[in-house]
Amino acid sequence: MNMRQISKARRAAAAATAAVALTLALAACGSDGDKPGKSSSAGQSSTPDNGGAVDEGGKGDPGSAQPQPDKVLATLKGEKGIELDITAAVRDTGGFVTIQGNLRNTTDQDFLNTSDWRGSELEISQAVGGGSLAGATFVDSKEKKRYYVLRDTENRPLVTTLSSVEAKATVPVFMQFPAPPETVNQVTFSLPTFQSVTLRLGSE
Repeated sequence: MNMRQISKARRAAAAATAAVALTLALAACGSDGDKPGKSSSAGQSSTPDNGGAVDEGGKGDPGSAQPQPDKVLATLKGEKGIELDITAAVRDTGGFVTIQGNLRNTTDQDFLNTSDWRGSELEISQAVGGGSLAGATFVDSKEKKRYYVLRDTENRPLVTTLSSVEAKATVPVFMQFPAPPETVNQVTFSLPTFQSVTLRLGSE
């Protein structure tokens, strides 16, 4: 082999070596380029799909919590499946006693006979013109004095008015009375057609 042939052989070998090196370099770059994509994909999969909100183990939104039911002080049984749950009997600073509760119709039929609850006073019947709880009274345990519901300037009683209680319905009600002396903290409450019950007066 002469010098010219040796020179050609060396150039060919160098070219082949360079081609191999270039191929290896490109392969390395391609391999490194795939890694950020995989990392990004993994990062996306760890992000919640709910707008970034973090699951707190099912604690829920405090604002969506169900309200606690009223505490029942006493339950009065009426006629035809009607019941009255007393939930408050409070003496306020204005010199009044407010009794609150829930009328419940436990039957599958509407209750229409609410006129008995308004009592027998003609003036109240004329002022209200329908059913109400105006017949409610209480007797204080010390003075044995009976208290009737308060009325406004037009002789309308300060009580809930209603003409019926629908089947399976619950109706919030209230009755307001003049307060007995401060020394009286227990009264016997009555409403026509219901049994009487003794209530302890609370304060605001």
